[in-house]
Amino acid sequence: MKYFVISDIHSHYDAMILALRKKGYDTKNKNHHLVVLGDLFDRGTQPKEVLEYLYHLNMQDCATIILGNHDLFLIEFLSKQHQRAYFNIVNNGFGKTLFHLSGIKPTIKNLALIQELIETEYSFLLKWLESFPYYLEIGDYLFVHGGIDGKVTDWKNQLSRKDFVWSREYNLSPIPGKTVVAGHHRVATIKKQTKNYKLLFKENPEFFDILYLDNKILIDRFVEVSNEINVLVLDI
Repeated sequence: MKYFVISDIHSHYDAMILALRKKGYDTKNKNHHLVVLGDLFDRGTQPKEVLEYLYHLNMQDCATIILGNHDLFLIEFLSKQHQRAYFNIVNNGFGKTLFHLSGIKPTIKNLALIQELIETEYSFLLKWLESFPYYLEIGDYLFVHGGIDGKVTDWKNQLSRKDFVWSREYNLSPIPGKTVVAGHHRVATIKKQTKNYKLLFKENPEFFDILYLDNKILIDRFVEVSNEINVLVLDI
């Protein structure tokens, strides 16, 4: 089986499709499986296209989607937990997701209406998001959005959802005998500290490439800046 691994799409459908095509991903090839390391939504303008594309593949068992922190924002919103919704609208690009899924520009006063509209249009959405696993294990590989702390011996049972989706694998202890593949932590911010990542991408796009470390592979290409998505291809 050939696995095509992507992460942090952030509603950039065109960038996702282009990246997968360049790597030879074929939805009709039964030996191709797509693994998405979370963060389907926010910041970009194509959440509907990302949602419909990945939902279809997931329902056909052609894709596995890991839960990311931005996916959790939408779970909380659809579960009527609106306490942090406006914060995420202002700071995390969540407003674009709500607008494009509902057709209404979100304000602090119309969140209940937007929730109702999204639930009417996508009645399956909450249940589908809640079905995303926190990690995926295939052979010697572990796939996760945020990270898995190798210091926790019984990590499968002792780590929380928050640990899996919010941790940064780069900062965690490795897991003996395993390679952890993670998103969430933008590779360019690890390789280079700068106040202008748009300029860095223009001058040194290689700083955004997949980062290979001992027992770790980090793939978040900072799509909001690069308008590109890394694709890790593994034959397992």
